[in-house]
Amino acid sequence: MLKILTLLSLAIFAPGVISTAIAQSPQVKTADSLFLAGDYAHAKIAYKNLVNDTSKNGIWWNRMAFSYYNTGDYETALTGYRKALTLKAAAPLKASIYSRMARVNALQNKPELAYASIDSARANGYILFTELDNLKDFDKIRNTPRFKELRTSVFNCAYPCMVNKQAREFDFWVGQWTVYATGTKFVVGHSVIQRIAGGCAILENWTSNNTINNGKSINFIDPVTGKWKQSWAGGGAQEFVNGEYKDGAMRFTFETTGPKNQKLIGRFIFYNQSDGTVKQFNETSADNGKTWTTSYDFTYVRVGESKDDL
Repeated sequence: MLKILTLLSLAIFAPGVISTAIAQSPQVKTADSLFLAGDYAHAKIAYKNLVNDTSKNGIWWNRMAFSYYNTGDYETALTGYRKALTLKAAAPLKASIYSRMARVNALQNKPELAYASIDSARANGYILFTELDNLKDFDKIRNTPRFKELRTSVFNCAYPCMVNKQAREFDFWVGQWTVYATGTKFVVGHSVIQRIAGGCAILENWTSNNTINNGKSINFIDPVTGKWKQSWAGGGAQEFVNGEYKDGAMRFTFETTGPKNQKLIGRFIFYNQSDGTVKQFNETSADNGKTWTTSYDFTYVRVGESKDDL
């Protein structure tokens, strides 16, 4: 979603890209070329001539206003932004306009108007939280509680998985780990577990002491089943499905083939233990669950912590 919205924003507003929605007359090409070159002093004049002839193009009004902003004429910029909002602008254009109005209001030390503009931008799909983090325009209000709240809201719009309760269930496994055979001091490997894809997935990077078993897995909520799924590759491939977090553990099931080519069903469990460790337990059954055989039993200890202290 973030990628789609960002590309849409770039296609309409960002320097370096000319929207195909704008008719490419010589006057438009001149105005766009000045704007994209950052020649705002001349771009504002070129766009002003365009809006005098065709006052219903919100993109032109927005770009003209932004040009005035960049030449320090904030009041004319605000007038242009307000006009653009009256022209039935689509949501992405409104997001751009409101975010730019917020910059002017913040510069003019009008925090309440700046907050309202950021909130309106967010409501129309504004996701560029990095602007809120980095633009000097927001320096006067960046450390206020309301601004921080709005920044978090914009960030969450950009990365909705970060506030999805189910998507956070496997976060207990995120970190850098030394992995032991459970109940021993024997190190079987090391693992780095990362949040990726805006918090929508967990990436496992496994390094075994037996190098032929090195590999990676990606863990995510399967959109078909609505449950967690782990896809493993390296030293063979395997999928673990129907993952659910319950009773303090992430529990997967799977099917595989045994050494005699017999069908096996399996349980793959990650225990979120109270001491901060994670126990990874894998077992299979060749008789449809009547009896079970342990495949492996590992304990993950965070790097920097001593197993003796646990």
